[in-house]
Amino acid sequence: MLLAAAGLDYITSYDISLAALYLFAILTVSWNRGIIWGLIFVVLSLGCQIVMGLEQGHPYSKVSYFYQSQANLFFEYCVAVFLTSQLRSLFERERQTARIDLLTGVKNRQGFHEVLESEISRHLRNGASFCLAYVDCDNFKSVNDRFGHGEGDRLLEAVGHVTAASVRRSDTVGRLGGDEFAILFPETNQAEALAIEVKLREALETITRPRPWWAVTFSIGIATFKSMPASADAAMGYVDQLMYRAKRSGKAHTISAVFDDAAIAAEGAGVVALRRIPESKGSA
Repeated sequence: MLLAAAGLDYITSYDISLAALYLFAILTVSWNRGIIWGLIFVVLSLGCQIVMGLEQGHPYSKVSYFYQSQANLFFEYCVAVFLTSQLRSLFERERQTARIDLLTGVKNRQGFHEVLESEISRHLRNGASFCLAYVDCDNFKSVNDRFGHGEGDRLLEAVGHVTAASVRRSDTVGRLGGDEFAILFPETNQAEALAIEVKLREALETITRPRPWWAVTFSIGIATFKSMPASADAAMGYVDQLMYRAKRSGKAHTISAVFDDAAIAAEGAGVVALRRIPESKGSA
């Protein structure tokens, strides 16, 4: 766009101002590449216009007036770059906020889904496995019923904070809704994920044990993906089944399974035949 503006500026006379066309290129670069690149394009644009004005003539009676005009244009371009960079920062901040669960501070369903889709694409390229955990708070409804939704919210907030603090910095925690959380473990095998699960359970017990009114436990399903699922929804559907198997096993349990080629072959109508997958089971 900058070259097009310079080309048009070259073939037209000074009677036609192309400052807006230069500005369009500057704003586009500022939005996509940041304030530094925006300022670089400001200098390039002003350089082109000054060279054209000196070589082809300008409408000012004195050359000093021409330079003053260019200085004013430089100031206007810089203000435009600054405002554009600020607007992009606000846009990104709002974009991130829209993907955060306000109660717990972890990713919300949409934000977690986007991260999971990105990880699936990345792992398809590098071939590494990853793990996905689904955590359900057993007997959470009784806390709401007996002590009110305010106490239930405090419990969920504590669970979200403790979960985020108990995993690695590379992991992603999300609240899927209600009392259900998910954790994404990039480039992680089954043994590593189960080791983190033990640490997580211990941390969760430190907040529930001293508070008898938080009489809850946690059912967890952990899936290890050596072969990639078709989508984030397929991955979540698979690990969701593992979590419900843990709940049916008596709650406060963890069920872990490997999603591999056998699981893919056994998948039909969106339902995975779990009986074909080797699994390990542990309790808190």
